[in-house]
Amino acid sequence: MHRASQALRNTVWQGLLVLCLSCLSAAAGGQGETVDVEAAEFMGADICEACHEDIAGALRMNPHAQSADPRTPAAREGCESCHGPGSLHVEADGESSAGMLSFHPAADESTEQQNAACLSCHREKRLMHWQASAHDNEDTACSSCHTVHLPDRVLERSTQAEVCYACHRAIRAQTYQASTHPIRAGKVVCSDCHNAHGGIGPAELAQLSINDNCYACHAGMRGPFLWEHYPATEDCSLCHRVHGSIHPYLLTRQGPQLCQQCHDDIRAQGRQHVRRFFDFDDPDTARDRFIVGLNCMNCHSQVHGSNHPSGAYLLR
Repeated sequence: MHRASQALRNTVWQGLLVLCLSCLSAAAGGQGETVDVEAAEFMGADICEACHEDIAGALRMNPHAQSADPRTPAAREGCESCHGPGSLHVEADGESSAGMLSFHPAADESTEQQNAACLSCHREKRLMHWQASAHDNEDTACSSCHTVHLPDRVLERSTQAEVCYACHRAIRAQTYQASTHPIRAGKVVCSDCHNAHGGIGPAELAQLSINDNCYACHAGMRGPFLWEHYPATEDCSLCHRVHGSIHPYLLTRQGPQLCQQCHDDIRAQGRQHVRRFFDFDDPDTARDRFIVGLNCMNCHSQVHGSNHPSGAYLLR
């Protein structure tokens, strides 16, 4: 079964390679050159290493170079498993890359051609939603984030966020606000919540919904509760900004303004709402620490839900 799968994968790769090389040949023909790229042959990794010593040395530390693993390029045609047969490149003393696939940002090959080479092997479950994902729609190449010849900074938790911040600069700014997830401390990384290769939830989340994503860490907020707070059950982001906020607990607004977005009847009542329990004319209760600031959560502390028999108002 494994051999049949490997043979099918190689056949797909060869077909994609021929398509890419045909495009390169057409481009060269438009410049008055005639290059029979289909006649190119594999030369072997040793030939590549003779000139590209620096790249070959760094590649040895990369999983792609582990020849003992039959899934890797090193177990097949080496460098040419990804870049295509290099005989024409060698015959031209490196002056021509006809017949070869380049992954450089300034390469003539399209992003689709570059990604096809990667996807011919990388068909893991987490990549099943790549087509039509946000990064695919933005024409993002795999090599824009991943480094093949060097240790991959995306797979390293200590450097992953910096790779993402190269494009998502606004998110970096949010992580420097007063209340944040511990991203800069290295306790949380982007891939803990997001699947950059595409997801079935919003914002390429790893889980189906925002709440399921949050519950992966904040399991105590999942419930079920005897008395539920419907915004918390529906969508955590109704009250929280997940990357950072100037308010405590990643809240979108400070209380009581946050609560009054829904409880506008309480806003109309103003101090009358708490006057039922506290006498503002009494110097002792007027200075009570639970009343100063009029923050709803000073009293309604169980905002995510309560299992207390008397917790209907989320007071306990």
